[in-house]
Amino acid sequence: MDKIFLALDNMTREEVFSFLDEHGKNIKLIKIGMELFYKYGPTLLREVKEKYNVSIFLDLKLHDIPNTVSSAIKSLKDLDIDFLTVHISGGQSMLEASRKSCSEHLPKTKLIGVSILTSIDEQECLSVYNQSLSNTFKTFLRSAIKAKLDGIVCSPHELAFISKDDKIFTICPGIRTEVSTKDDQKRVTTPKEAFQKGANYLVMGRALRHKPELITYLNKEQL
Repeated sequence: MDKIFLALDNMTREEVFSFLDEHGKNIKLIKIGMELFYKYGPTLLREVKEKYNVSIFLDLKLHDIPNTVSSAIKSLKDLDIDFLTVHISGGQSMLEASRKSCSEHLPKTKLIGVSILTSIDEQECLSVYNQSLSNTFKTFLRSAIKAKLDGIVCSPHELAFISKDDKIFTICPGIRTEVSTKDDQKRVTTPKEAFQKGANYLVMGRALRHKPELITYLNKEQL
Protein backbone atom coordinates (compact mmCIF):
# COMPACT_ATOMS: atom_id res chain seq x y z
CA MET A 1 0.00 0.00 0.00
CA ASP A 2 2.99 2.34 -0.04
CA LYS A 3 2.49 2.54 -3.82
CA ILE A 4 -1.32 2.65 -3.92
CA PHE A 5 -3.35 5.82 -3.40
CA LEU A 6 -6.71 5.33 -1.72
CA ALA A 7 -9.17 7.58 -3.55
CA LEU A 8 -11.68 9.17 -1.18
CA ASP A 9 -14.47 9.77 -3.68
CA ASN A 10 -18.25 9.69 -3.22
CA MET A 11 -17.89 10.01 0.55
CA THR A 12 -19.07 12.45 3.19
CA ARG A 13 -16.67 13.92 5.75
CA GLU A 14 -18.07 11.56 8.36
CA GLU A 15 -17.57 8.55 6.10
CA VAL A 16 -13.99 9.59 5.37
CA PHE A 17 -13.00 9.71 9.03
CA SER A 18 -14.96 6.61 9.93
CA PHE A 19 -13.22 4.62 7.20
CA LEU A 20 -9.76 5.94 8.02
CA ASP A 21 -10.23 5.43 11.76
CA GLU A 22 -10.89 1.76 11.08
CA HIS A 23 -8.49 1.07 8.23
CA GLY A 24 -6.02 3.96 8.20
CA LYS A 25 -3.14 2.12 9.86
CA ASN A 26 -2.36 0.34 6.59
CA ILE A 27 -2.89 3.39 4.37
CA LYS A 28 -0.01 5.70 3.49
CA LEU A 29 -1.24 7.52 0.38
CA ILE A 30 -4.55 9.38 0.06
CA LYS A 31 -6.12 10.94 -3.03
CA ILE A 32 -8.55 13.80 -2.49
CA GLY A 33 -10.38 14.81 -5.64
CA MET A 34 -12.61 17.64 -6.77
CA GLU A 35 -15.74 16.34 -5.08
CA LEU A 36 -14.36 16.36 -1.53
CA PHE A 37 -12.19 19.45 -1.97
CA TYR A 38 -15.00 21.56 -3.42
CA LYS A 39 -17.37 20.47 -0.68
CA TYR A 40 -15.12 20.65 2.39
CA GLY A 41 -12.17 22.73 1.26
CA PRO A 42 -8.64 22.86 2.70
CA THR A 43 -9.90 22.07 6.20
CA LEU A 44 -10.56 18.43 5.36
CA LEU A 45 -7.18 18.09 3.69
CA ARG A 46 -5.39 19.48 6.74
CA GLU A 47 -7.36 17.26 9.12
CA VAL A 48 -6.61 14.10 7.15
CA LYS A 49 -2.93 15.00 6.86
CA GLU A 50 -2.50 15.77 10.55
CA LYS A 51 -4.57 12.92 11.96
CA TYR A 52 -3.32 10.06 9.80
CA ASN A 53 0.14 11.27 8.72
CA VAL A 54 -0.41 10.30 5.08
CA SER A 55 0.86 11.70 1.82
CA ILE A 56 -1.82 13.75 0.08
CA PHE A 57 -2.53 13.62 -3.65
CA LEU A 58 -4.77 16.60 -4.44
CA ASP A 59 -6.36 15.62 -7.74
CA LEU A 60 -7.90 18.86 -9.02
CA LYS A 61 -7.00 18.33 -12.68
CA LEU A 62 -6.47 22.08 -13.15
CA HIS A 63 -7.30 23.19 -16.68
CA ASP A 64 -7.67 26.84 -17.72
CA ILE A 65 -5.68 29.69 -19.22
CA PRO A 66 -2.08 29.82 -17.93
CA ASN A 67 -2.54 32.79 -15.59
CA THR A 68 -5.63 31.29 -13.95
CA VAL A 69 -3.99 27.93 -13.32
CA SER A 70 -0.83 29.61 -12.07
CA SER A 71 -2.89 31.69 -9.63
CA ALA A 72 -4.89 28.64 -8.54
CA ILE A 73 -1.68 26.84 -7.63
CA LYS A 74 -0.47 29.91 -5.74
CA SER A 75 -3.71 29.88 -3.71
CA LEU A 76 -2.78 26.40 -2.40
CA LYS A 77 0.62 27.46 -1.07
CA ASP A 78 -0.26 27.04 2.62
CA LEU A 79 -1.34 23.42 2.18
CA ASP A 80 0.89 20.40 2.78
CA ILE A 81 0.30 18.73 -0.58
CA ASP A 82 2.56 15.97 -1.86
CA PHE A 83 1.07 15.59 -5.37
CA LEU A 84 -1.06 17.95 -7.49
CA THR A 85 -2.60 17.41 -10.94
CA VAL A 86 -3.07 19.60 -13.99
CA HIS A 87 -4.57 18.56 -17.33
CA ILE A 88 -1.95 18.13 -20.04
CA SER A 89 -4.60 19.05 -22.62
CA GLY A 90 -4.50 22.60 -21.24
CA GLY A 91 -1.57 23.23 -23.54
CA GLN A 92 2.18 23.83 -23.33
CA SER A 93 1.95 27.40 -22.05
CA MET A 94 -0.40 26.33 -19.26
CA LEU A 95 1.88 23.44 -18.27
CA GLU A 96 4.95 25.66 -18.15
CA ALA A 97 3.11 28.30 -16.11
CA SER A 98 1.95 25.54 -13.76
CA ARG A 99 5.50 24.25 -13.38
CA LYS A 100 6.80 27.72 -12.55
CA SER A 101 4.03 28.45 -10.03
CA CYS A 102 4.35 25.06 -8.35
CA SER A 103 8.14 25.40 -8.03
CA GLU A 104 7.70 28.81 -6.45
CA HIS A 105 4.70 28.29 -4.16
CA LEU A 106 4.63 24.51 -3.56
CA PRO A 107 8.30 23.53 -3.86
CA LYS A 108 7.82 20.19 -2.09
CA THR A 109 4.85 19.19 -4.26
CA LYS A 110 5.16 16.85 -7.23
CA LEU A 111 3.34 18.29 -10.25
CA ILE A 112 1.51 15.60 -12.20
CA GLY A 113 0.01 15.84 -15.68
CA VAL A 114 -3.27 14.05 -16.41
CA SER A 115 -3.17 12.51 -19.88
CA ILE A 116 -6.19 10.63 -21.27
CA LEU A 117 -8.97 9.85 -18.80
CA THR A 118 -9.54 6.13 -18.32
CA SER A 119 -13.23 6.69 -19.07
CA ILE A 120 -12.30 7.53 -22.68
CA ASP A 121 -12.00 4.71 -25.20
CA GLU A 122 -10.54 4.66 -28.71
CA GLN A 123 -13.73 5.87 -30.42
CA GLU A 124 -14.23 8.79 -28.04
CA CYS A 125 -10.56 9.72 -28.26
CA LEU A 126 -10.89 9.99 -32.04
CA SER A 127 -13.97 12.15 -31.57
CA VAL A 128 -12.34 14.50 -29.05
CA TYR A 129 -8.70 14.66 -30.16
CA ASN A 130 -9.04 13.56 -33.81
CA GLN A 131 -6.31 10.95 -33.42
CA SER A 132 -5.80 7.52 -31.88
CA LEU A 133 -5.30 6.88 -28.17
CA SER A 134 -1.67 5.95 -28.71
CA ASN A 135 -0.83 9.05 -30.75
CA THR A 136 -2.73 11.32 -28.36
CA PHE A 137 -0.87 9.89 -25.41
CA LYS A 138 2.51 10.24 -27.10
CA THR A 139 1.72 13.90 -27.79
CA PHE A 140 0.71 14.47 -24.17
CA LEU A 141 3.80 12.67 -22.90
CA ARG A 142 6.10 14.91 -24.96
CA SER A 143 4.32 17.99 -23.60
CA ALA A 144 4.65 16.80 -20.00
CA ILE A 145 8.35 16.07 -20.40
CA LYS A 146 9.01 19.39 -22.13
CA ALA A 147 7.28 21.24 -19.27
CA LYS A 148 9.38 19.27 -16.75
CA LEU A 149 6.43 17.79 -14.92
CA ASP A 150 7.33 15.25 -12.26
CA GLY A 151 4.82 12.60 -13.23
CA ILE A 152 1.99 11.62 -15.52
CA VAL A 153 -1.40 10.02 -14.86
CA CYS A 154 -2.20 7.39 -17.45
CA SER A 155 -3.91 4.08 -18.01
CA PRO A 156 -1.64 1.05 -17.56
CA HIS A 157 -2.30 0.39 -21.24
CA GLU A 158 -0.18 3.44 -22.16
CA LEU A 159 2.82 2.53 -19.98
CA ALA A 160 4.54 0.83 -22.89
CA PHE A 161 5.08 4.24 -24.51
CA ILE A 162 7.16 5.52 -21.58
CA SER A 163 10.87 4.74 -21.24
CA LYS A 164 13.25 5.19 -18.31
CA ASP A 165 15.01 7.91 -20.30
CA ASP A 166 11.83 10.00 -20.10
CA LYS A 167 12.53 10.49 -16.36
CA ILE A 168 8.89 10.85 -15.43
CA PHE A 169 7.02 8.66 -12.96
CA THR A 170 3.57 7.21 -13.53
CA ILE A 171 0.33 7.10 -11.57
CA CYS A 172 -2.29 4.69 -12.93
CA PRO A 173 -6.03 4.83 -12.21
CA GLY A 174 -8.52 2.39 -13.68
CA ILE A 175 -7.37 -0.38 -11.34
CA ARG A 176 -9.73 -3.19 -10.45
CA THR A 177 -9.14 -6.45 -8.60
CA GLU A 178 -11.44 -8.00 -11.18
CA VAL A 179 -11.32 -6.41 -14.63
CA SER A 180 -14.94 -7.41 -15.21
CA THR A 181 -15.91 -4.72 -12.66
CA LYS A 182 -15.39 -1.51 -14.61
CA ASP A 183 -18.00 0.97 -13.27
CA ASP A 184 -17.50 4.09 -15.42
CA GLN A 185 -13.96 3.14 -16.42
CA LYS A 186 -13.29 1.70 -19.87
CA ARG A 187 -9.56 0.93 -19.78
CA VAL A 188 -8.84 -1.08 -16.64
CA THR A 189 -6.41 -3.68 -15.32
CA THR A 190 -5.46 -5.41 -12.07
CA PRO A 191 -2.85 -4.12 -9.58
CA LYS A 192 -0.40 -6.91 -10.37
CA GLU A 193 -0.70 -6.37 -14.13
CA ALA A 194 -0.25 -2.60 -13.75
CA PHE A 195 2.95 -2.97 -11.72
CA GLN A 196 4.26 -5.57 -14.15
CA LYS A 197 3.72 -3.08 -16.98
CA GLY A 198 5.86 -0.55 -15.10
CA ALA A 199 3.49 1.63 -13.05
CA ASN A 200 5.12 3.51 -10.16
CA TYR A 201 1.87 4.23 -8.30
CA LEU A 202 -1.75 3.10 -8.58
CA VAL A 203 -5.04 4.75 -7.65
CA MET A 204 -7.82 2.61 -6.20
CA GLY A 205 -11.09 3.85 -4.75
CA ARG A 206 -14.29 1.85 -4.86
CA ALA A 207 -12.44 -1.46 -5.10
CA LEU A 208 -10.84 -0.87 -1.69
CA ARG A 209 -13.66 0.97 0.03
CA HIS A 210 -16.18 -1.73 -0.84
CA LYS A 211 -13.79 -4.51 0.24
CA PRO A 212 -11.47 -2.97 2.85
CA GLU A 213 -9.99 -6.37 3.62
CA LEU A 214 -8.07 -5.92 0.36
CA ILE A 215 -6.07 -3.13 2.01
CA THR A 216 -4.51 -5.60 4.42
CA TYR A 217 -3.94 -8.09 1.60
CA LEU A 218 -2.30 -5.53 -0.70
CA ASN A 219 -0.16 -4.24 2.16
CA LYS A 220 1.36 -7.71 2.52
CA GLU A 221 1.34 -8.89 -1.08
CA GLN A 222 4.51 -8.55 -3.14
CA LEU A 223 3.08 -7.10 -6.34
